[in-house]
Amino acid sequence: MQITPTLKKKPPLRLVELQLLVAPALLVLLGMLIVISVPNQRVGWDAKDLWMPFVFIGLLLVTHLVLTIWLPRSDQLIMPLVSALSAFGLIMSQRLETTRTGNIASRQVLWVVLGYTTFLIVALGLRNIMALRRYKYTFLFLGLLLTAAVTIFGQEVNGARLWFRFGIFSFQPSELLKVMLVVFLAAYLDDKREVILSTNFRLGPIPLPPFPYLMPMLGILGIALLTMIVQKELGAAELFFGVFLIMLFAATGRASYVIVGLVLIIAGFALIYVLSANIDQLAHVRVRVDAWLNPWPTGQGRSYQIVQALFSFAEGGVFGQGIGQGAPYFIPEVHTDYVMAAIGEEMGLAGALGILGLDVLLVYRGFHIALHTTNGFYQFLAIGISAIFGIQTLIIVGGVTKLIPLSGMTLPFISYGGSSILVNFLMAGLLVRLSLERDSKV
Repeated sequence: MQITPTLKKKPPLRLVELQLLVAPALLVLLGMLIVISVPNQRVGWDAKDLWMPFVFIGLLLVTHLVLTIWLPRSDQLIMPLVSALSAFGLIMSQRLETTRTGNIASRQVLWVVLGYTTFLIVALGLRNIMALRRYKYTFLFLGLLLTAAVTIFGQEVNGARLWFRFGIFSFQPSELLKVMLVVFLAAYLDDKREVILSTNFRLGPIPLPPFPYLMPMLGILGIALLTMIVQKELGAAELFFGVFLIMLFAATGRASYVIVGLVLIIAGFALIYVLSANIDQLAHVRVRVDAWLNPWPTGQGRSYQIVQALFSFAEGGVFGQGIGQGAPYFIPEVHTDYVMAAIGEEMGLAGALGILGLDVLLVYRGFHIALHTTNGFYQFLAIGISAIFGIQTLIIVGGVTKLIPLSGMTLPFISYGGSSILVNFLMAGLLVRLSLERDSKV
């Protein structure tokens, strides 16, 4: 009997990823060249200006090599999409660096380095994702504890109490809370999906799950409203409840649940707005809504940011003023909340749509990963992470363009901010890890 030796199958080369990474590498090189050349009125840069783009390109190569060696069969599109968005973030940080914002470009590079490190640690180190499921209530409790702690001990910035400050460093717990909330919801919906689908209770013509299983919806609604009232933050409230509704619809396929949730959150927001006329603690809600409805009478006061952002978009037109040719520094906090307005002014509608296209592809890829696993927890986790990326982008772009009331959120991977960058890379690493769990039934 002849025994044929079995050849060990070589791991696939990640050629698709490598080819796609050429785009963010060239983008950061050319973008930095333009940003540095425009103020100097000459083409070229000094040796001291080369380190940022080459550090970024080095990160891309190292991350690609690590994934090729240890995770060759993981998704090949997540990292290029994240890298392209991060390249835009580095370019805008260098462009918006002024005496008012400080040396934010160097700090942004540091956060991006830490972000890629976090990405690899999660993608390589989280070998048992199901362990997250076992601690779902622990994550929920820690998230609520962080929220309560920042409410009591946090530092108030621009009217919102969202930050812990430790010397020169600051941390925004709501960034971590959104991941904890998604882990809890993914585990809870996977456990209770069949029960939630049983329609033992009706509100008129609308079927609802049994009352005990309505409590998480009411609990998330309460968290959203308390976040808006106590922490004075609209964006986090919208994000938490929006992600919950998307995950609930993914679990049940019933639009009636989403409709009821939207009615509840809109009614809650409307009630808070009405009460804000007589309660000082809620005055910030009325200020935000009034500035959204009609910013022009207070364009030199509390609505200054919104008005300047609208002017920036108008000045940008279709193709923009050109990088370095606009005046986005007239907008306060332009490097964080209003970076999309700066992009709209200098890169125009075309540049803004390009960035939105990258975000759409990132969300699509997350849903694609969810569809290619049969494990319910993995599916909901991938859907929840993708929903965070999508809704957060929608909230910040909608606020800057006056589509919805303004909220102080960051544009994923582009806005300056350490907490946001680290958590976004953490979620991207989770998606890459989940992409390895295809057809997993464990």
